[in-house]
Amino acid sequence: MPASGWGRQGLAIGRLEFRRTVRALRGDSARLALIGVVAVLFGLMVLAGTWLILEFGNQIPAGDVSNVVRGSVAIQWLFAVFISAQRAGSRHHSIDQESLMLLTVPVRAVALGLLSAECFRALAYFAVPVALLGGAFVVSTGSPLMAPFLVAAVLLFLATALVIGFVLGLLAKLLVARYRVVAENKSVFSLLAVVVFVGGYVGLQNFGGQGVTALLGWLPFSWVVDLAVIGSPFAGSLPRAAAMLVGGVAWTAGGLLVVERLGVALWFGDTVEDAVAAEQARIDTGAAADPLAAAVAPVPLPAIGQPAHRIAQRSVVVARRNPQRLSFLVLPVVLLGVSLVNVAQTGVGSILALLPPLVVVALPWLAGAVFGLNPLGDEGAALPATLTSLASGRDYAVGLALPGLTLGLPVAVLATVATGLAGPYAPLEVAMLGVIALVLTPAAVVIAPALGMAFPRYDPVRVGSDREIVPPSLSAVVLYSLTLGVPGTVAAAATLAPAGTRGFLSLFVGVLLALPFGFLAGQGVGPAREIATWLGQVGAEIAAVPVQTVRWAGYVLPLAVVCLLAIWAFGAVTRRFRGHTLD
Repeated sequence: MPASGWGRQGLAIGRLEFRRTVRALRGDSARLALIGVVAVLFGLMVLAGTWLILEFGNQIPAGDVSNVVRGSVAIQWLFAVFISAQRAGSRHHSIDQESLMLLTVPVRAVALGLLSAECFRALAYFAVPVALLGGAFVVSTGSPLMAPFLVAAVLLFLATALVIGFVLGLLAKLLVARYRVVAENKSVFSLLAVVVFVGGYVGLQNFGGQGVTALLGWLPFSWVVDLAVIGSPFAGSLPRAAAMLVGGVAWTAGGLLVVERLGVALWFGDTVEDAVAAEQARIDTGAAADPLAAAVAPVPLPAIGQPAHRIAQRSVVVARRNPQRLSFLVLPVVLLGVSLVNVAQTGVGSILALLPPLVVVALPWLAGAVFGLNPLGDEGAALPATLTSLASGRDYAVGLALPGLTLGLPVAVLATVATGLAGPYAPLEVAMLGVIALVLTPAAVVIAPALGMAFPRYDPVRVGSDREIVPPSLSAVVLYSLTLGVPGTVAAAATLAPAGTRGFLSLFVGVLLALPFGFLAGQGVGPAREIATWLGQVGAEIAAVPVQTVRWAGYVLPLAVVCLLAIWAFGAVTRRFRGHTLD
């Protein structure tokens, strides 16, 4: 096909790449289940928002679009740029069958194909929610002329953010490919970029104030709001809307040319990544000739029996050499931290008050999850050798628990005590939180392997064009989070807010648990009325329990349950290791 048909070729490539994404998603049941859960929760929020807009949208007072509104949209645009850059730099910086495609179609068509595929993926996630919310707004305000401008604004928001994100992602990949110091420390640079952006994003969202937000409203990409409100009761700036319409199209076209230039440099140029990876895979063992010990250094692992010590060393090496795998575990903690900031902004409590109960549960959770949540899958090709070389499953259980215990226990206890002392809590409450961390961390490092061996995952997922990792299974992550998080949260809540804990338990048992039985009772189903009445009585009795009883019972009982689960988990790891067979 001639080079003049690159536009049609690029869109065809984008559609094919999108189809491949859909097929891969259908074959990944765990990821599909996770997306399904998120889709249900997000869908309920969208439906609720749609109903609210239809019901009360006509009551929104008309007026001029302020810079605060523009700035709020600008913050979300920056977030979209970050997501696009992250995806371009890690997963979608090259095309399948790269050598064949680059020799048969113009590079510009490949660049357009990558961009259009990302656009199709984004529309697959957000087209329906945006259509529902936008359509509800158009209907409730009686503004049919607004619809085409709203569609144009959404498409330009997506296209401009996607293009600049792709430019940044390809530029990051090019730096890694060209400069040895960047390639040798790319994990550190990636983590630093994420920390800087997430910190800035959270700061703009929660601490920037209207002054900073209004300042962002002067940036051109925030003018998409002015384009979106044309034909509505709200008055934007027509010059800004025109500038966004023309400039957004020019921005997208120019960004495609930049992506093409970066793609040529990346796809046809030399790279130092292979040489760096080969060097990092070699360990200078010196006279000791112990590659595993050299790979672990300088992590301090206590000297124990040789088999268990080797398992512990290998767990550390696996975690160290697969930083992408840790993103699957750190992301929930980051999201929880962002949610904590949002909760604090509502006035429920200060950051310093909410941080200790988060730390006392999250850090033990990480201590167990990082090293032992998928032990069989982490073994990879070495699994047969591990199964046949270890005579005792007890050594395997001790070896899996040792890294999390050695590295996680002091960090969890010290961080819990430090944040507790910085918060508005008495010394006794801080000491009780420290004991929770002291109990949860040893329990986590044995519960995680037990659940990881019960629900192992061996199939890798691709996090880059040349990189595959084996994350823990979704079942193991969910069960581990519930097993450790529920008792830990109850113990921390009973320690710091016993009255609130009592009220929540009373509401949960007496109202929420009784609600479905009350519904069934209205349908005349069996003994549902008696069960609903009994649950209501139990909820009332919980509300009458003295506060001090709630504090100590809510503190001691969950920790006792965790200790019993830990004892069971240690035995379960030993038994499963002895009884595991290779298919």
